[in-house]
Amino acid sequence: MIIDSHVHIWLRDHLPDSMVRAYLEPLRALKDLFDLDIDAENVWPDYGVDVSKVLEMMAAGPVDRTVVLPIDYNIVEQARIDIEEYNTWVFDSVAPYRDRIVPFIGIDPQRGSRAIEIMERFVRRYDALGVKVYPATGWYPNEERIMEFWKHADDLGLAVVTHAGAAWGPLEEKYNRPSFFDQVLERHSDLKVIIAHLGGKYRQETYDLCARHPNCYTDISALQGWLPSDPDTCLARLKEVAEKAPDRASFGTDFPLFDLSYASSMWLNFVRERPWADEDTKAKVLGGNMQRLLDL
Repeated sequence: MIIDSHVHIWLRDHLPDSMVRAYLEPLRALKDLFDLDIDAENVWPDYGVDVSKVLEMMAAGPVDRTVVLPIDYNIVEQARIDIEEYNTWVFDSVAPYRDRIVPFIGIDPQRGSRAIEIMERFVRRYDALGVKVYPATGWYPNEERIMEFWKHADDLGLAVVTHAGAAWGPLEEKYNRPSFFDQVLERHSDLKVIIAHLGGKYRQETYDLCARHPNCYTDISALQGWLPSDPDTCLARLKEVAEKAPDRASFGTDFPLFDLSYASSMWLNFVRERPWADEDTKAKVLGGNMQRLLDL
């Protein structure tokens, strides 16, 4: 089974203007090459991707299941649509495909009691399996003010996907180190925490957490950022995964953020075909580990 553990969907009004500008930044580098007419000071009105695009990506892979992750940026800058409405749109959009698409809740722990209420409501109404968080919006995972959020996520049986590594736009990278989850993992030994993107440039911290905590996991989404220009670095990262976290890492694409330069299907083929691990390890990373983690 192939599971893409890191996918996004949104409509333009679900994202703050500053985040759309940040996501479109790579187009600046490509506009001369492809003669694209881009005004970086204006926000494109139609930037978005819905469930139909995810289904197209899955068919191209082919990918058997995906995990869809909404993101709450609205504390940094308010989007045109409230975060609860965004989450409702995600869960309702994928409802006809729940046998193939697993939606998580996207909520900022800084919302305090409202974040907890939204998690509880979406577990009751939609049987949500997880929550996506983004520390770069302004919080450290080990802050005491955030601990009640982790307690409730643990009590609700939710898996947690957290961004780690680089940040852009109005977000702050200083909050994104995986090591800030050490206390959370220790205090909540049943809470499954997935450090996205291997932790980026802090990937050794991710491997250390996985070695110390059986409830720590990671994903390889965004590694394709090295491709197609530097496949050797990409292979080196994958070989690290095979050596240090073969039972904890899951395949992911970060769709649609890299598809302009390197299609998700090409990334899947790279992981399947290149010589970075034996076939058993590849099978774990490509789907087995996430299937076990979420009991799919």
